[in-house]
Amino acid sequence: MHTKELAQRHDKLALRLSVIISRLLSGEILSMKALSSEFGVSERTLRRDFHQRLFHLDITGEHGTWRLSKNPLRDHTPGALAFVRNTGIAHLIPSSSRKLMQLLIDENGTSPCLIGHTQQQVGTAPECFLRLAEAIYQHRTVSLLVKGIRHDDLDPYRLIYSHPNWYLVTSQRGAIRVIRLEEVASVFLSEQHFHRKSEIGALITNQDFISALPHFHFISNVIYTFGEKYPEQQFRPKGVKK
Repeated sequence: MHTKELAQRHDKLALRLSVIISRLLSGEILSMKALSSEFGVSERTLRRDFHQRLFHLDITGEHGTWRLSKNPLRDHTPGALAFVRNTGIAHLIPSSSRKLMQLLIDENGTSPCLIGHTQQQVGTAPECFLRLAEAIYQHRTVSLLVKGIRHDDLDPYRLIYSHPNWYLVTSQRGAIRVIRLEEVASVFLSEQHFHRKSEIGALITNQDFISALPHFHFISNVIYTFGEKYPEQQFRPKGVKK
């Protein structure tokens, strides 16, 4: 096919799709036969338009007609509820009803709520944050480059924000390790998966543990020092088994 013919074909396709989209957004119900006659294309081509080229639109097809769904906006309320619960901010909001979630995620109206916070410190690399979130979700072991030193065989459990920093809580050979996220330069995901221990999961969501995160290195050093002095005593977090 010549370049000129190919360009004309693309122009016709772009025009056809733009007309169809504008009509759908205006609320019209489009007839397959009428569109075929108007644009001089087969109904098979139009079906390809709707199924492949316009798949991102919430379109309903029935009896040879196409239209936007009566409620073109997906209900994101379950996702909002899950976000509120999973991130630990549920205790800040007196009500977690679906109606309130719909008000909070509506981009067209005035947001009824605002949570005040200080400006986040610069230093947390977005790509590292995303990689760690994926590793935690997929239960994958990671290696980290922290202050120029590589740390291998870490089982990531949670990313926790405790003002004013983000912390990564991991497990390494049964012991809990906490790393300030701004110190992480690189994240390497391995193909190895780990089994999450429920006792660790319960411990790190305890408010006392979260409050102690900024002082975790000091506490660990104290435990290590006394552990060396009194090796017969076991200084492991309560509820965490070897």
